[in-house]
Amino acid sequence: MSRLPISALPATLAATAVATPALAAANLSFIALAITLFFSPVCHQDPARSFWLFGAPVAICARCLGLYLGAAAGAWLRVPRRILLPILGGTLALNLLDIFTELIGLHGNWIATRFVLGLSLGAALASLVAGSSATLLSARRPATQA
Repeated sequence: MSRLPISALPATLAATAVATPALAAANLSFIALAITLFFSPVCHQDPARSFWLFGAPVAICARCLGLYLGAAAGAWLRVPRRILLPILGGTLALNLLDIFTELIGLHGNWIATRFVLGLSLGAALASLVAGSSATLLSARRPATQA
């Protein structure tokens, strides 16, 4: 499997979510609403935790936007699995720590931190998926004879 499909899906999702405020501003609110409803099962969509464009929030929160954009970029990274697994564990732990420390009141709404942590987690996940897909496909290809 090429890295392009692995990258294209999250890039398309991110672009769709970011387009929502522009669609609403262009009197296409019904499309913006449909997009928002599409993302609602996977994101809390709290406007206070989302980036704003054209006077309206993006259809997903900053962490989810970071996840999608990170996944789009991370699919192109070629990082050895032995290095990638600890990075993935660390980024997951940092995301969980951020969620927990905000819940208990140690800090407030750090939207940029939320975005960067999502970006790093998405990149690590997509890099792992893309690398694993490439490994599986190369193992299944018959050897070519010269």
